[in-house]
Amino acid sequence: MSNYTIAEVDLSLLHNNIKIIRSITDNVKLLNIVKANAYGHGIIEISKASERFGADVLGVATVEEGIRIRESGVSLPIIVLFQHFKDESDLVCKYNLIPIISNADCLEYYDRYLKKYGGKLKLYIKVDTGLNRMGARPEEVLSLAKKVLSYDTLSIEGINTHYAAADMQDEYSKDFTNNQIRIFNEVLNELKSNGIEINNAHTANSAALVSYRNTYFDMVRAGIILYGYIYDDYDLGIRPILNLKSRVALLRNIKKGESISYGMTWKSNSDTRVAVIPIGYADGVPRGLSNNWEVKINGNYYPIRGRVCMDTIVADIGNGNVNVEDEVLIFGNDERINANTLAKRINGISHEILVNIGERVTRVYKE
Repeated sequence: MSNYTIAEVDLSLLHNNIKIIRSITDNVKLLNIVKANAYGHGIIEISKASERFGADVLGVATVEEGIRIRESGVSLPIIVLFQHFKDESDLVCKYNLIPIISNADCLEYYDRYLKKYGGKLKLYIKVDTGLNRMGARPEEVLSLAKKVLSYDTLSIEGINTHYAAADMQDEYSKDFTNNQIRIFNEVLNELKSNGIEINNAHTANSAALVSYRNTYFDMVRAGIILYGYIYDDYDLGIRPILNLKSRVALLRNIKKGESISYGMTWKSNSDTRVAVIPIGYADGVPRGLSNNWEVKINGNYYPIRGRVCMDTIVADIGNGNVNVEDEVLIFGNDERINANTLAKRINGISHEILVNIGERVTRVYKE
């Protein structure tokens, strides 16, 4: 796709979102989640901006993501949030990453590397409090911690857990979350009573950050909230930092009764004009938006007609004041068309919309 189709990222809005998160969370430490290409916003640029704007730690999903950030010159601590493989243990040590472990499988590999090349490795122990995805079971944490501390090359930076339903407001979900918090506190207390002091406990994701003040502990994990999205009923002042934009490539006259795009799913009931826009599902416009979304051109909203193609969408502009090369907002920092409202149209979530912005879409950064 040409550079007329861009994801424009406003770093001043990122900075503002960080300030708001800081104010909400009483200035506990801030872990900025930059996995999955920083939720589609650009992992290197967002990592560098996070460092500039005072984040304490970065969070990635994979060792490879951590290496990319480290090689870009960022010196912040980088936590690998998900279980890595044994053969990545040397890379974790070499690039000074902080792994989160669920068991003792990698400990001997870290130790072997560190004995050979020197240095110490900090790590986190993940506690499975009910998500049942990763983490040591609560009754296993103490013995795992003791095993870690039996190596003089390793130290426990902290422990963490992840909530299954902090974004859900029904009573069952609230009870489930509160039970997860209780279990986590019990594990902390057990470690403490066995002489293992934990200085960095973190549990709060974006949802818990706004709904459960008792989840902050020593650090919070800002994920989707960092990029400007959270539930509709919370107006915290955060704003989406990305606008997905393209430009009008062609204007066409459509006669009454003519159809548009594959499958002839839309026929015009009157003569009209349409704008052809060079962006499609390869760039992050879900096919589920076919005949089911609108775009914004020169302050006005125009419906998408026909199926979303791999590289193209078509908007019905009627008699609107639209010209070739006019800018088109697909979604972004707009009350009506943003990643939240878009996600609802296709029964998805904002995270999914953002991470699916294609690699051929040029990321453009402004402050």
